[in-house]
Amino acid sequence: ASYRYADGVLEVRQLSVSFGAGPVLNGVDLKVARGELVAVAGEPGAGKTALLRALAGDVPTARGEVLIGGRQLVGGLRAAGRQGIGVVWQDLALCETLDVAENLLLGIETPAQMLSPARFHDRAEALLRRLQIPIPRTSTLVSELSGGQRRLLAVAKALVREPSVLLLDEPTVSLGAAETAKVEQLLARVRSRDAAILLAGRDVHQMFRIADRIVVLRNGRLIAELLPQDSHPDDVAALISGGSIAGSARRQLIRLHGLADSLALADPSSGLTLIVSALAAALNLERQRIDVVRVDSDAAPSDQVIVEGRTWLVPVPGSGGTGAVITITRDTVEPPTRDELDLLGLYAGYAAAALERQDAETAQREAAALRRSRELQRQFLSRLSHELRTPLTAIRGYASSLMAPDIVWDSDSEQRFLERIAAESSRLGRLVDDLLDFSAIESGVMRMQLDWCELGLVLEAAVACLPADAAALVTLSSQDQMPVIWADHDRLEQVFVNLLSNAIQHNPPGTRVHVAVRAISGARVEITVADDGPGLPEPLRAAPFDSGARPRSATAGAGLGLSITRGIIAAHRGTISARSDAAGTSFTIRLPLDAPEATSEPVTPAGAVPEATDHEPARELQPTLARRRGDG
Repeated sequence: ASYRYADGVLEVRQLSVSFGAGPVLNGVDLKVARGELVAVAGEPGAGKTALLRALAGDVPTARGEVLIGGRQLVGGLRAAGRQGIGVVWQDLALCETLDVAENLLLGIETPAQMLSPARFHDRAEALLRRLQIPIPRTSTLVSELSGGQRRLLAVAKALVREPSVLLLDEPTVSLGAAETAKVEQLLARVRSRDAAILLAGRDVHQMFRIADRIVVLRNGRLIAELLPQDSHPDDVAALISGGSIAGSARRQLIRLHGLADSLALADPSSGLTLIVSALAAALNLERQRIDVVRVDSDAAPSDQVIVEGRTWLVPVPGSGGTGAVITITRDTVEPPTRDELDLLGLYAGYAAAALERQDAETAQREAAALRRSRELQRQFLSRLSHELRTPLTAIRGYASSLMAPDIVWDSDSEQRFLERIAAESSRLGRLVDDLLDFSAIESGVMRMQLDWCELGLVLEAAVACLPADAAALVTLSSQDQMPVIWADHDRLEQVFVNLLSNAIQHNPPGTRVHVAVRAISGARVEITVADDGPGLPEPLRAAPFDSGARPRSATAGAGLGLSITRGIIAAHRGTISARSDAAGTSFTIRLPLDAPEATSEPVTPAGAVPEATDHEPARELQPTLARRRGDG
């Protein structure tokens, strides 16, 4: 989060300090506003004390600018005091042989006070009361004060001139909890008077108690700025030691908790992806630098991380040995630290659990697929024996009659028998074709001959397949010119033959069918096949694509037509929906115009069911079995 500086009092611009040949501060920029307490954190030698000395005018070799209230600080330590800066040094800078009053008023005594010890001590007592500092007697020697009282006296001495900026170097070091609390209460009162406070220290928890902002110095550079309400002491500790906030213990713990929650809710197939992403964040690496490679090894996984150049190999235990290896590509060749080894062990355990869950899910899916396959086989055999028996019985009966040696048939009867044999043979051929198509769709191996084809020619060819009297009942219309689409001409023709035949054969004579074509958003085309019949039978209206809902009739076929239709549409990356009421039945097909390479849409396998769109209820997109081509 960024901090808005309102009416800044102290401003530091590109401050650099060198002691001898070595730089101690390097280009530090900082602002502290009125009534704000900014804490400076850093390990010993980071430059905290050098920063305070430079701001107090105690380092003449400092480079850069220090501004107080918009005016540049000039002169040395005394000049800084006159320009509104008060300092409390870590060694306190108190005179041990003088009493409280003499230390407090040293350098600001008036001649009248010097001539009157009573006035001198009265003024000192008044200052201590105003600052609410509990030192009982101003005549007490500093050497006789407790550590906390000395700290409070040093702060009081710095506040005598009522500075606009207060600098403190380790103000509560070596103090107990009670004395630390008194110092912090005093600083809170100073802040309430709109003084700007810059505190350098090592007590990170104290910084989070009293600071508005925390800045971190490392090797003389200001590397980070944090708001206590948005951070944690672990974040500051990580930055001080040269790490990153992302690698702090708290962030790692939060990340692990979040990963556990995500894995509990996620699909097993996405578990490894979540783990790899979390591990990349934990190691502060790009996601593509980490991969999980499954292995098939009976050897027990090693508990050691293998380092090969810039690559770390982390073995992941499996059910019978080593199940996978996490590969991590680094920029350097250093081996992992102890903390990193512990972290890698945790994530390897997560990966092992994810792999086990994934394998269990795969086994369940395979078992379910096997059960479904056996059920389909049973249904196929049942349907095959039932549906093929009728035309075979008819063919056998008529052929046996013609071949009977003791009966002589006239030519008209022979012609009638032969026509029935041909009709039943055609019906038998359609049944076999439907069963083969349905089997290919269910197993996902339907072959498509895709090419650019004119949709108008497909529809005209489908109408031409109908008997002449039925074709006369079909009308075609299009808002625009019939588009050219990437499709299998013969399979699409099969779709529309199915739909048109259903509309003609399973409605009263004279029922009209209208086929309408319109473009959608320039990338898809919508074809509607609608009739003005009485609508589907009641059992079919709730689930028009469910073959099990259709009652059998004497003219019923294999009942796979709409299932095949839907499978063909899905193989074209399209969707089909149905609507039926007393005003008639309509089927709406939506197809993409372009080839898969020219669009961002995924290609749906032939046996898959596309996702529901905003105009199709989800229930219509459940996998179902439907009726054969030519059935309604």
